[in-house]
Amino acid sequence: MMMHKIINFIFLISLFSCKDINKFSSGSYPYAENFEIKLPKERVIYKIDSIKRNKELLVPSFKWAGKETLLKDKSLENGYFIFYIFFKEKKQIIYCYAKDDGTDKTIIGLVSIQNGLSLGNWKEVNKDLSKDEKLKKIFKEKIISEIK
Repeated sequence: MMMHKIINFIFLISLFSCKDINKFSSGSYPYAENFEIKLPKERVIYKIDSIKRNKELLVPSFKWAGKETLLKDKSLENGYFIFYIFFKEKKQIIYCYAKDDGTDKTIIGLVSIQNGLSLGNWKEVNKDLSKDEKLKKIFKEKIISEIK
């Protein structure tokens, strides 16, 4: 009985001492701004690729750690499709995902943003950029509205 109380006490202390309580959130991207698209994931991926090519939103290659680097879109084993968008006018790389929800709908997540053509300083949407509603609005206008 005493051991049970000690374990509960330690758990509560660790829970409340966390700087960021959302670390216990479920899912791979707990801070992502999610958008629901009523299309299957394969169709959404095709549209994302078309939008990126037609609107010149492809991330250009750049030098990082002395090497030529290119961020490529890719499908992960867990069902997520990871993709990057480049807003040329703001020189920002946007990191996103698409994942089907088990029906004919796809969830697109706006995960993080990197200012400039470099890596290592990503800012998470709804955490580091919690007050940046402008980014969400631009993403919705330039990407989400074009997919629907």
